[in-house]
Amino acid sequence: MTQTPHVDVPVTDSAMLSFDGRVLEVFGYVDAARYHVWEEPRIEFRTGRIRRLTITTKHGRRHSVLYDAHRLPELQALVERLERSGPEGSEP
Repeated sequence: MTQTPHVDVPVTDSAMLSFDGRVLEVFGYVDAARYHVWEEPRIEFRTGRIRRLTITTKHGRRHSVLYDAHRLPELQALVERLERSGPEGSEP
């Protein structure tokens, strides 16, 4: 496995996505969430007046977070890194 550097990307001034190559984490607001690579989390963006990103796993677990428009390029780079990290082996 190629080592993926840890990356933290602000979503807003009060929320952040963090990815270490194995786990995608959401921090902020009043909660936190963890998504392991084997869950195959995917991130989709809704643009327009209300900007929201939604994380969905292969089993249908979902988490939505509002994001700031000027942060979209960094968030898209994180999505590319996540997509390159594919699951290793089988589900635990």
